[in-house]
Amino acid sequence: MSNGTIILIVAIVVILIIAYIACLIVRKRNDKLLVALEERKEELFNLPVNDEVEAVKALHLIGQSQVSFREWNQKWVDLSLNSFADIENHIFEAEGYNNSFRFISAKNAIGSIESQIDLIEEDIAAIRSGLTELKEQEQKNSGRVKHALDLFDALQESVREKSETYGETLPELEKQLKNIEVEFSEFVMLNSSGDPIEASEILDKTEEHLIALNQIMDRIPGLIEKVNHSFPEQLEDLEAGYRKLVEQNYLFTEGNIEARFQEIRVAIRENTALIVSFDLDAAAAENEQIQAKIDHLYKVFTREIEAHRATLKISKTLPKFLEHVAKNTKVLTEEAERLNTSYILADSKLSRINQLSNRISSLELVVQEGIEELDAPQVAYSILEERLDHALLTLKEMEEEQLVLADYLKSQESSEAAARKKAALYINKLHTLKRYMEKRNLPGIPEEFLSTFFRTSGHVEALIAELDYKRINIEIVNRVLENATYDMNELEEIAYLIVQNATLTEQLLQYSNRYRSFDSNIQKAFNRALTIFEKEYDYQAAFEEISFALETVEPGVTERFVRSYEKTRETIRY
Repeated sequence: MSNGTIILIVAIVVILIIAYIACLIVRKRNDKLLVALEERKEELFNLPVNDEVEAVKALHLIGQSQVSFREWNQKWVDLSLNSFADIENHIFEAEGYNNSFRFISAKNAIGSIESQIDLIEEDIAAIRSGLTELKEQEQKNSGRVKHALDLFDALQESVREKSETYGETLPELEKQLKNIEVEFSEFVMLNSSGDPIEASEILDKTEEHLIALNQIMDRIPGLIEKVNHSFPEQLEDLEAGYRKLVEQNYLFTEGNIEARFQEIRVAIRENTALIVSFDLDAAAAENEQIQAKIDHLYKVFTREIEAHRATLKISKTLPKFLEHVAKNTKVLTEEAERLNTSYILADSKLSRINQLSNRISSLELVVQEGIEELDAPQVAYSILEERLDHALLTLKEMEEEQLVLADYLKSQESSEAAARKKAALYINKLHTLKRYMEKRNLPGIPEEFLSTFFRTSGHVEALIAELDYKRINIEIVNRVLENATYDMNELEEIAYLIVQNATLTEQLLQYSNRYRSFDSNIQKAFNRALTIFEKEYDYQAAFEEISFALETVEPGVTERFVRSYEKTRETIRY
């Protein structure tokens, strides 16, 4: 044989050996997979599902619970009798494929077996979960029923031991408890006969009824206490107080108090019916309205009692205060009559004094009637208090007005005396200012001084004329005096300024001689200033003319002369 043939034969042998080995490896792997699947099947088959089924069957379930159990049981029977047998056959079939080296068929069979086992595993998990839920529902019902029974027993005990706190609602509460007891019986029957699902639904309703009844029973005692005890006691207290106040001659601003009492009684009865019908929200709202009506009556009575005390207190001081204000009014009237002969009093002031007299008369009547009504009132004390308070306030206002009017009357004579004194002073000032100006030996008196002097003299003469009337009008006197005072002050300032300007002008004219001989501007200013000084008597202009010229050659000279003059200026002595 040639070498090529030998090599080909060897290659074929090697390939066959490798293929055989590969087949052995694949078959071995498939054998392991099949063994694993067999083990999973056995594990699932050996799960204690039968025991769990028997345990739930022992509960003797009925109704919806029994229907659920039968579904889970039937599913387990189908799995245990059919599905596991199918898997066993498929495993046997896959082993045949694997042993005969039909690996593709074996692989497909193994995949199918895995899917079947996965489905069975899911079904078994669902079956066990359903069975567990049925058992837990039974146990849960047992725990819930214990809690519900405890609450039920507590409610029954509360009704027995605190029956008086529930008042007229007691029969209805007992009826509701009886209905709940019937529901418990139905629950126990269903639960014990093996239908925990329907029993749970009954228990849900029973718990809802228990909770609602518990909430109602929590609220009822407070509402019952109001309508059976608190309100009747308050109403009784109000009626007793009302009778006592009526015996003491009290009257009230509220109409028909007894009808209000009857309205409250009717409201209490109607609210009791609301409580019995368990309309507790409406009953609570009605209770608030009843309490508001009771509180209002308490306020009415309290207000009248306090008003009575207040009127007694006012009655002790009001007559004396009235007497004091009346006396002051009389004094004012007499003083006004006396002064009216010598002075022209303002009509508004006289009118206010007359009004005070009239108001005193009306207040005397109000106060007298109010004091007399304290023992036998014709109106409620609160109204009487308002009247007396108003009278007291009016008297205080009148007293304040009396002080203003008294100051006005006093000012008549004092104003006259002050005006006469000022008039005499101003006459003296006029003479003094006239002499003061004459002593200055001025070339002439400026028109500004003369006009102010004559105007001031006229005002002073007018002031004296007003004071010489038989009946003096102080308002006019004060106005004229104000004008005279203003003019006098102005006249004095003008006199000081004229003398100052004239004196400084003379001094600066003399001082300018040192510049006149060689400074033509100074000479011209000297001539103009002298002319203004001697001919026009405008000493202010003359001063400004010469001072401006000197400042150009000797800055600061004017200020020096002004300071020197101010230190030695002669003061007018009156």
